[in-house]
Amino acid sequence: MISPLPSIAILTWGLAGGALANNTAAMTKGFWEAGVHNIYLVYIAEPPGQYVEIPSGVKLVKLDCKRARSLILPLAKFLKEYSPDILIAISMFINIPATLGWLIPGKSKTKLILSQHSTMSYKAYVEQKNSLQVRSYPLLAKLLYPRASALRANSQEVLDDLLREVRISIPADRAITIPNPVNIEAVMRFSQDEATHPWLINKTHPVILSVARLAKQKNFPLLLEAFKLIHQQSSARLIIFGEGSERETLEKIITKLGIEEIVSLPGFTSNPWCNMAQSDVFVLPSEEEPFGLALVEAMACGVPVVATDSIGGGPRYILGNSEYGKLVPNYNIEALANSINRLLSSREERMHFSQVGKTRCLEFDPKSIAMQWLSFFRTLS
Repeated sequence: MISPLPSIAILTWGLAGGALANNTAAMTKGFWEAGVHNIYLVYIAEPPGQYVEIPSGVKLVKLDCKRARSLILPLAKFLKEYSPDILIAISMFINIPATLGWLIPGKSKTKLILSQHSTMSYKAYVEQKNSLQVRSYPLLAKLLYPRASALRANSQEVLDDLLREVRISIPADRAITIPNPVNIEAVMRFSQDEATHPWLINKTHPVILSVARLAKQKNFPLLLEAFKLIHQQSSARLIIFGEGSERETLEKIITKLGIEEIVSLPGFTSNPWCNMAQSDVFVLPSEEEPFGLALVEAMACGVPVVATDSIGGGPRYILGNSEYGKLVPNYNIEALANSINRLLSSREERMHFSQVGKTRCLEFDPKSIAMQWLSFFRTLS
């Protein structure tokens, strides 16, 4: 039986910027506030950038490796030396080597929980179908995921994908859905800073904003096509914060649509929230979105949100089927444009979704999510 306040190790990629690092930081904050003060944050990479906020008492452990696939022996060494009650591995790319590293020491008191944050079949057969390594993950997961103590997904659709599409065989009591935590307090604090984008500093037009990696998964071409329609009725501007492999493609689309003067791709920012707070509508047009961290962050900033009903089911869950924001069919340019236009033209609707969003986002508070984890730990024998 796991202790009510177990020692926990969280294995992640890195601690500098991005959704995964922010999720990891929020997890540690939640466990700390729930009374768990024996926490190890185990990481691989030390990329440049500002580190996320971590409670001062959390122990940071850098594994002696540079790639996820090289963590097997360093992780086994860590587990032998520290022997935490719980090891949570975060992300598909870490779960496979983490399982192997956990198995090496043999019988151990440490319980391994694999945390899945993406729709594996989509990653392997759509987004990264040309990568032999990624295409091998469903087979490897089918073999190794059942060896873990438990499996956690951040949405029901992600869990269903593992069980039905990848066909992972695991008892129902060892598989659970727990949403991602979001550090609402930090988002609200940083949102008070002055905006950094000129269209928001000296605001003369409505601003539509999005924040995400410039990746195929995020489907920004859909938003650009919708924005072309929006511009026929509105003087709005569009800002997309983020960086990624699709930048050149998006720039070509922007030029083709003739919207260069009213669309901005300023790149990555360590504080998107001060800009979110000054925008009029936040949009997440993803093709696949298992959760939707930026949606919750925008809600915390009091901004009405619009999202596509993505593969992975994250926006549908967060928005409560349009109760807390506007959910539109995936891939539908006109539906996306119409929903954004309606918010831009209706102050009453913007105020409504601003208020309900502020309430909804509190359900993802780190301590609340940590309590769900702790409750699940107690079921592991």
